[in-house]
Amino acid sequence: MPAAAIAPVLSYYLMEVITHNPFEIPIQFQLLGWIFSYLLSGLLFFLSGRMNVALVLPQIFMAVIGTANYFVLSFRESPILPWDIASAGTALSVADHFSFSFTPRLTAILLAYLLLILFCLKIHIRLAGGWKKRLIGTGAAAAMSALYIVCLQNDALMNALDIYEMPFTQDYAYEQNGFFVSFLVNTKYLKVHEPNGYSPEAADELLEQASSEHTASRSAQDFSKSLNQSSPSGYTGGGIYSSENPAASDEKSGSENQIHPNIIVIMNEAFSDLSVIGDFEVSEDYMPYFRSLYGTENTVSGSVYVSVLGGNTANTEFEFLTGDTMAFLPTGSIPYQQFISDELPALPSILESYGYQTTALHPYHSSGWRRNQIYPLLGFQNSLFISDFLYQEQLRDYVTDDSVFRQIIFEYENKEEDAPFFSFTVTMQNHGGYAQEWDDFERNIAAEGAEDSDLSRINAYLSLIKKTDDAFKNLISYFEDCGEETIILMFGDHQPNVETSFLENLYGKSYEELTEEELALRYQTPFVLWANYDIEEEKELELSINYLGSLLMDTAGLEKTSYQMYLSALQEELPVITANFCIDKAGNYYSAGEFDQLDELLNGYEIIQYNHLFDSKNRNDSSYLPE
Repeated sequence: MPAAAIAPVLSYYLMEVITHNPFEIPIQFQLLGWIFSYLLSGLLFFLSGRMNVALVLPQIFMAVIGTANYFVLSFRESPILPWDIASAGTALSVADHFSFSFTPRLTAILLAYLLLILFCLKIHIRLAGGWKKRLIGTGAAAAMSALYIVCLQNDALMNALDIYEMPFTQDYAYEQNGFFVSFLVNTKYLKVHEPNGYSPEAADELLEQASSEHTASRSAQDFSKSLNQSSPSGYTGGGIYSSENPAASDEKSGSENQIHPNIIVIMNEAFSDLSVIGDFEVSEDYMPYFRSLYGTENTVSGSVYVSVLGGNTANTEFEFLTGDTMAFLPTGSIPYQQFISDELPALPSILESYGYQTTALHPYHSSGWRRNQIYPLLGFQNSLFISDFLYQEQLRDYVTDDSVFRQIIFEYENKEEDAPFFSFTVTMQNHGGYAQEWDDFERNIAAEGAEDSDLSRINAYLSLIKKTDDAFKNLISYFEDCGEETIILMFGDHQPNVETSFLENLYGKSYEELTEEELALRYQTPFVLWANYDIEEEKELELSINYLGSLLMDTAGLEKTSYQMYLSALQEELPVITANFCIDKAGNYYSAGEFDQLDELLNGYEIIQYNHLFDSKNRNDSSYLPE
């Protein structure tokens, strides 16, 4: 019997030690981990009536979960979260592109689990009594388990126990609280509650105010222009441009009747410039063309801040297309999988209202992140996935960016003749799994940044980015002379996971020493918005991804929706809003735990977003679509 009492505790410590030192966890949370193990074994004991089953099954479960959490941490620098269960299918579809190496430490722990399991199989204790006793015991164990979970959801109790709860650093939270405590605490965020002051009328009032203020500001600007221009010679609104613009001239375009420019958006997988963290030497520039566009004529460029790192691409996609932010949603949640089940006004449906032909392209499986179900709900008329692509040249088993860009050109050339073209593309070429070796790919760019370290991942990554850069140059070259006004926007969805030693060299300190503000640099990717006609140039812009759609609408000369007008006004005060931090117009940084200091600015946004995303029955769609 003493062995049966000790085994659940040993199993708990073996699981925790896979990723960190469990004895550094505060004792109160170690005890909560013990209780979880005892409750699980107790429930199984009453269900099965056999002690060896009650001990061995949790040990197998914890060994599997602990190992899975180890690899998830290795690949994306974040532990397993409750919402990852729904994402398991998407994760498995790309699992073969990652290297699963069992370290000596992990191997030793799994061998220890095996010995513990073999020992516990020899414990032949059975529950005496009939099925009534087992039923009562099962009910009691289930009730105690439910009470345990309810207690973990109680903020007052958890605060009294001094729990560490910071969404930005989930890996550290799991180290401080233990796996099961942190995982179960996070489940309280599965449900999104109405924000303070919410009502459909409050949302409508905020949106009407934004629209009125925008109209008043626009009228004042137009009046000012009329005083300074005897005859307008430049852009006059509505997508009509100066005759001095080469792309709009007869000899170049022959499309005087074109009302709106074509819009091509590319969300490029893991596309980023890690030099934002710190300078490093490379054998060859990995994005010479992309950077050459910064500050050039008819180009807007800068950095976007995103809410994810190393994965969960769909969240950046969600924020860009909808204008909503992950800041008001549960940590680790995936809106595509959890929150969207009906039609949702978004950039595709907005552009469809302007007569655009709207097409989504993704050179991978249609089921990933439920895109095949989500895209029509957002307003895409056409969706193309891997089986629909005519161009399928592959690199590391992913379709190359060059092939994807050729497919975009094909779709453009075969668009409806009288409709402007909008395409939104999510690429795959630069997806993670950089440590492997491939027959069709060589690392031809080498980085310096960590002495005596194997930099196979960063070298593979930079070599892939260079291929994207070359392909992007060809795409721009084609549309320079396409004969129609066209905008191309490309940005990265998140930074990659590469060698920690390399990143620490860029920072000049270890990860453990980094401040949250320094970690925020890992959530920054570059963007370029280029046009083949005259637009106002801007450079070194810094904004979060939820604002980028509104910037695109402004550049295209399209009247924004009331929601987009609200976002543009908010951007002036809070140019960066992510799930992890905000940055105000003065450059002040606010961590997620400090968002209450911004409540005056954020509360209105949260009210509107709740109305937009969750209250479709009371949503006034005219505020989220063109009038």
